[in-house]
Amino acid sequence: MSKLADTLERLARRHRERWYIAKEPHDYPDGTTHFTHVRYTGRLVTGEGVTVNVAGYVTPDLAELLCTLHNNLPAIIEALRKTQET
Repeated sequence: MSKLADTLERLARRHRERWYIAKEPHDYPDGTTHFTHVRYTGRLVTGEGVTVNVAGYVTPDLAELLCTLHNNLPAIIEALRKTQET
C-alpha cells in the first residue's frame, strides 16, 4: 500500500483543483435528459480561467466516483499511511 499512497500523493501534488460534475442538457427520444462530465477550473499562465474536461460523457455514478476520489485524496492518502503503521 506504500506504493499506492506514494503514487496518489504525487498525483495530488500536481492536480489540486477541485473537480465537479457538470450536466449538459440534452433531450433525446430515449429519455436522455443530459450528459454528465467531470471538470475543473484551471488557470492559464496569463491568469485567465479555463474549464478543463477530465472525463466527458460518463455515467452519473462514474462522475461521482471520480470526483469523490479526487477531491478526497488527502484523506485517502492519510488512511493508507495509517494502515501501513499498524
